[in-house]
Amino acid sequence: LYHTRSKVLSTEIRVPVRAGQQSRLIEKLADIQQSNRHTFPGTIARYIVQGDPELTALHFFFVWKDTDMPDESLRQQSLQALQEELADVLEWEQAHTHTNEALMHT
Repeated sequence: LYHTRSKVLSTEIRVPVRAGQQSRLIEKLADIQQSNRHTFPGTIARYIVQGDPELTALHFFFVWKDTDMPDESLRQQSLQALQEELADVLEWEQAHTHTNEALMHT
């Protein structure tokens, strides 16, 4: 019997926080979480991580199972909506994005 193991992919986005916008960013993130917005369909995990103690950068970390990962256009629409909501507090034009396949997961 042939069995194909599904792949797990991760997307990491590192984006600078606009100067002096740390408190506003925290407020906006709390509101997003409370209202359950920007859940990124197809993700099995979503993390937003402080980039450093001063919160001058933010890391978004999304984990996808390839069998559930939506097509590129839906992923871009989801990301665009998040970018628009956080445009006043994050420097998206300076963002670095990487998507890679996980070698191991438990």
